[in-house]
Amino acid sequence: MFLSTCVRVLTLGVLLLTSAITLADDARPEVAEKVMAYQGEQGVKVWTLRIGARGANEALVQVEGVDHDWNLRIQKMNVEKTAKGTRYSTEANGQKFVALILQDGYGELYLPGESQELNVGYSEGLSSQGDAQAFLTDYLNQK
Repeated sequence: MFLSTCVRVLTLGVLLLTSAITLADDARPEVAEKVMAYQGEQGVKVWTLRIGARGANEALVQVEGVDHDWNLRIQKMNVEKTAKGTRYSTEANGQKFVALILQDGYGELYLPGESQELNVGYSEGLSSQGDAQAFLTDYLNQK
């Protein structure tokens, strides 16, 4: 009797733990399979990853290698596709701020408070190093 009660309690515990893990996985937002990376002037790197459904037009963006408050911070940005390229924007100082403009694999990175943009270009080598799920985990853990 005691043994069968212990087995039932243990089984229930395993089921609850499995359910909790499944719920945690379900809570993660959808992301694209591939991280897109761009490299540019003065060693700057920009990493982008679609987050949410395609129609949500949002992406995670991380800037690396700059002497700026945005260095290594992953931000969720709005994505707007136009005939002239793709624009990534966020809010800075209470206003819409276009941080990245990409067209045909090249683009310009704008940082709040900086007077000049940084030119970037798509990097297959860096992109292949990106891990979409790890990038998402880093974003979720930084909050």
